[in-house]
Amino acid sequence: MDENDRTTFRTSARLTFVFMLLMGLLAWVLVQAVLALIAGRLAADYTNLAVTGVIYAVGFSVFTVLFHRKTWSSVDVTGPALGLVEKGRSAFLPWQTIQSATIRRPGPFAVLQVALRPGAVAPPATTLRPRIRAGQPVYTVNVGLVRPGIGVLRTELARHLPPVAASERSAPAE
Repeated sequence: MDENDRTTFRTSARLTFVFMLLMGLLAWVLVQAVLALIAGRLAADYTNLAVTGVIYAVGFSVFTVLFHRKTWSSVDVTGPALGLVEKGRSAFLPWQTIQSATIRRPGPFAVLQVALRPGAVAPPATTLRPRIRAGQPVYTVNVGLVRPGIGVLRTELARHLPPVAASERSAPAE
């Protein structure tokens, strides 16, 4: 493997804005429906309701993108190691210490789960903290809105994982 071989997967601001816009509109509709049920009547002015809903959704999306931009997830696939960043914390894992790397859940809710080999030394606790599953450290990073995309990430992981880890790796879930 080439030491300079590097692919970086970063959260897309455009995709995050659109996803948050849709989530904001959905939340607005649900809140308005609950308020209509509580009040026992429908709103009289639908134009005003639609305009305030769009304003809310756009404001919510802009605020989310600007406020959380520094803590977005990224995955850095290099020749010597796999770099994971989540909420401003990072971990660099040499390929020899990785037992499996799988992408779970579809679409914008996809996560990359990286399990270390038994006995592998995890990075210091000041970095990204792993969860312990079945006695092994597992790092989890959100990758649903990364670019160049999940398909490219799967290809890069398969290309860089050691041959033993590739045979032990479970099939990625869609």
